[in-house]
Amino acid sequence: MKTRTIVQIIKGVVLAYGISVILLAILAFLMFQWDVSEGIVRGGIIFAYVFSCFISGMAVSRNHNGKRYLWGLLMGAVYYLILLVTSMICNRTLFVNIPGILPALFLCLFGGMLGGMLQAGKK
Repeated sequence: MKTRTIVQIIKGVVLAYGISVILLAILAFLMFQWDVSEGIVRGGIIFAYVFSCFISGMAVSRNHNGKRYLWGLLMGAVYYLILLVTSMICNRTLFVNIPGILPALFLCLFGGMLGGMLQAGKK
């Protein structure tokens, strides 16, 4: 890959995690202020994953011609990979909770790919 492409991917990942931090901080504030149910917390976390990958997929695929959905998919994959590695480092019993791993992977991939697809028709 070219250096410019790698820099764009890094910027996209930083953007995605920046959005995630903001959304999760809002969710934490809501949890602190009100009695929020576990379902709403899970929904908020899933929304943070998908929306972050969606925005980063749009941002990175905007700078490429053709097959922009693949660039969005790549952003979702990179976001998920960093999330998985961080979880493995912080929580060594990650693979006990396998049912939560695959849905998060597909949600991240879907969010990034959707962002890339929405950029596909734009020039």
